[in-house]
Amino acid sequence: MRIMMKLNFKIINRFLIVLFCLVLYSFAYTQNPEIDTIKEFPKKQFKINTQDKKGLTIENDTGVYERIMISGYIQAQFEDYQQDLVEPFDPLNTFYIRRARIKFTYEAFEGITFVLQSDFSKGNLPLKDAYAELSLPKLKNITLSAGKFRRPSYESEYGSSEKEILERSNVLKSIYPDQRDIGIKLQYKSTNLPLKLQIALMNGNLNEKQTNDVDTRKDIMALAMYSIAIPSPGISIDFGMNFYSGGIRVKSTNFISGSTGAIDSIALGDYLNKKWISGEIQIFMDFLGGIALKGEFLKGINAYDVSNSSPASITNPYKVRYFSGFYIYFIKYVGSKNRFIARYDYFDPNTKVAGDVAIKDVYYKTFAFAWEYFLNDHIGFALSYELPKNEINSEVNRELKDNIFKARIQVKF
Repeated sequence: MRIMMKLNFKIINRFLIVLFCLVLYSFAYTQNPEIDTIKEFPKKQFKINTQDKKGLTIENDTGVYERIMISGYIQAQFEDYQQDLVEPFDPLNTFYIRRARIKFTYEAFEGITFVLQSDFSKGNLPLKDAYAELSLPKLKNITLSAGKFRRPSYESEYGSSEKEILERSNVLKSIYPDQRDIGIKLQYKSTNLPLKLQIALMNGNLNEKQTNDVDTRKDIMALAMYSIAIPSPGISIDFGMNFYSGGIRVKSTNFISGSTGAIDSIALGDYLNKKWISGEIQIFMDFLGGIALKGEFLKGINAYDVSNSSPASITNPYKVRYFSGFYIYFIKYVGSKNRFIARYDYFDPNTKVAGDVAIKDVYYKTFAFAWEYFLNDHIGFALSYELPKNEINSEVNRELKDNIFKARIQVKF
């Protein structure tokens, strides 16, 4: 574990040096109105517009339009499961509301925006977004956000109504069960270079049920994105790096080691590490109707509180796991209203063990395919099929029958 911590700190230090150099370079770079930026590049031209940017406005009694935008969407979904995804005698298919969200965006003054979003598909009405965003007057390329917001990571920042495959990859769902956290986030977008930097200080809670922090230490997350545009052949490349550093303060002296699966000990009140890094790339090609390739690789160490998962975990409530995973998207745009998507994702929840020693921590390779049709900017239809392939050992002694078919109708306003 000490070797892994030293390696992580070396990588993080190098990453921060690169970020610092990029910021200095972007400030020193002279103004050039001809430079290609992310916003100007043709990748936005062939990307299907599935979001109504206008929203709704509210008018007050004086006839002056308030700067309030109301937007939202409903996802009605049908799912059909193979038998290993459900308990015996449970239904193998169902209709349900996947998401039903309303979002309020209020621009109180120039450079000050408030965002509030809830999800009505769940009975307890969870709060998805609640943050204020401030653009500093003298530093217009710097934005400060405070509240509950999306984590700075590609699949996390990509909205649930915009995703190509209906659900996120296995590795992202594992380390970020909820794509949002509470804290502050600073973003820098260069006016001279296609460069975006983000750094966030957050509670580090991994689920939306925890509104207050469970320990004193805060988690930190950073993202650097840079774009290269080649206008003549119509190619744009976005690439970036991301790191996460945090921990869980233990309330028990025992935890389950990721290296051996045995019970290990730690001083009461100490922290188990959550540290990982990732690299991502997105390639947009404006030919043959539009093609996109996207991918991300993640690797690190994670700590879990499993005290509510089983009676045996009461005395050993924490797990430490070294994990790795990646995903690759292939997206083909067909005309102005259709797109075909294929994704391959791999996730190993415990890279330190394999075979029978892994017990239930087996790796998964998942193929997913989807077809989406957009009737207009407000109504879309999607079909997807996922085929997970699991590692086989003495505990998981066969290929599980856990394929899933999904059909969705999405309506936005």
